[in-house]
Amino acid sequence: MADIKSFRALRYSKETITNFICPPYDVVNDDEKAKLQKLSPFNIINIELPDSRDKRNKYQNAADLLRSWQDERILERDKIPALYFYEQIFEDHGITMTRRGFFASLKLDNPHSDKGSVKPHEKTLTKPKFDRLNLLKATKTNISPIFGLFEDKNRTVVGICRKITRRTPSVTAKDRERVFHKMWVVTDKDIIETLEKYLSTKEVFIADGHHRYETAWNYLQERKEKDNNYSRDKEYNYVLAYLCPMEDPGISIWPTHRVIKAPEDLESNIEKYFDVHSANDFQELSKKEIQPMMIFKDNKYRVLTIKKESFLKKAMRDKCKAYRNLAVSALHYVLIPNVDASEFTYVKDEKEAVLNAKKTGRIAIIVPATPVESLKAISLKNEMMPQKSTYFYPKLASGVVIACIK
Repeated sequence: MADIKSFRALRYSKETITNFICPPYDVVNDDEKAKLQKLSPFNIINIELPDSRDKRNKYQNAADLLRSWQDERILERDKIPALYFYEQIFEDHGITMTRRGFFASLKLDNPHSDKGSVKPHEKTLTKPKFDRLNLLKATKTNISPIFGLFEDKNRTVVGICRKITRRTPSVTAKDRERVFHKMWVVTDKDIIETLEKYLSTKEVFIADGHHRYETAWNYLQERKEKDNNYSRDKEYNYVLAYLCPMEDPGISIWPTHRVIKAPEDLESNIEKYFDVHSANDFQELSKKEIQPMMIFKDNKYRVLTIKKESFLKKAMRDKCKAYRNLAVSALHYVLIPNVDASEFTYVKDEKEAVLNAKKTGRIAIIVPATPVESLKAISLKNEMMPQKSTYFYPKLASGVVIACIK
């Protein structure tokens, strides 16, 4: 089961860090990066997505910046180990929501083992892991956390988080998407011991940060092999994790839509495997156990539902029911089975996906969100969903806390 502990975070010395935080590296494009850099020369984006400078490559530059910011006391390391409670207040489709959890050091466990206490659910790509590993080697820090969920049926941790957030926050910020961030440094021994004991009976399901988690695991293997004084207590045995109860009322999963050039067998596959419905039926059909998908092609919308459940079983013989019932699974295994996932353009906004399809002459595929119950069921079966099957909103901010893993 999960092994967590308090840690001494490296963090900004200011109480208001609006100009210093950034989204995770994988959702920041070049324009957004430039805007973040203009906010402050000390914005964490300069380390999260570093540039090369002079004769130094980008990873060396990130390490040099991190060192200089500590020398200048822009960043300071806490003297006492703590857990760092974190709240995000945001608007989701017109509804104000609050998500609460905490940052901790999470003991790394083999992500490829069906007996591990940390359960991934999405496939990863080699290129991002290579990039993150180089950054990790250079900086020896977790700049951004993984996002983990755990069961809290009795709402024990939900209650603890609510109590903590009645205190005055240690740090606040408001990002470009109008998400409010608050963080509390908690050194209370009784709270830390309660949470360490509570999580020791739980499994952690990775919601976001699969590449970062696998990178941390790979880094551990390298360090373990080379370190003649290796011990299980060394910092690189752990990864920075934001841990949130599945029962938290602020959990919000958005769908990730696809845009792609229509394959030649698209229409024949639709005719063979799917029933076609009006676009007006999409919301109602999305409540069904087997999810529908909606295709935008030639300025027309069509909603597709699988004709027979046996088609899903045949296409995904080794997958559980929760996996087969997802629209993204039917999309990649039945509708467009011969196209690599890397060839899709992934878009979180439905209107943006359709606009992209119109501009490029491609098709947009609109899918419902993945239910958190499905994520849990699939993770427990140690099955890997197609890439970009979940989008937890809002993203965690990078730079709220940083973990040293020397």
